[in-house]
Amino acid sequence: MNGPLWEGFIVCAKVIAPASFGALLQLPKEQLKDLVEKQPGLKSGLRDYVVKKAGNKARTAGYLDIFGEDESQDPSSSGEANGQQQVQPAEAVSLSSSAS
Repeated sequence: MNGPLWEGFIVCAKVIAPASFGALLQLPKEQLKDLVEKQPGLKSGLRDYVVKKAGNKARTAGYLDIFGEDESQDPSSSGEANGQQQVQPAEAVSLSSSAS
C-alpha cells in the first residue's frame, strides 16, 4: 500500500464525511480498521451509518466489531443496562421510604 496516498485518502474521507461512509464500507476490513485507528473520530459516524442502513445483520455485526463499542450501542444490551438503572432507583426509593 502506498503510504502517502493512503494517508491522503484518509484525510479526504474525513473531510467529506459523512458522504464518504458508503465508499469506506467497501474497503477491505483490514484497511477499514486501519482507517478508524488513524481517525477515531469517524467511528461514531460510521457506526451510526451502519446501524441506520442495517441490511444484513451478520455484515452489520462485523462492522460494529471493527468500530468497537458495539455492545454499548446494541439495543438489547442497552435495554438491559436501562433495566438495571430502573431497578436501582426503585430500590433507593424503597429504602429511603422504609427508612423514613
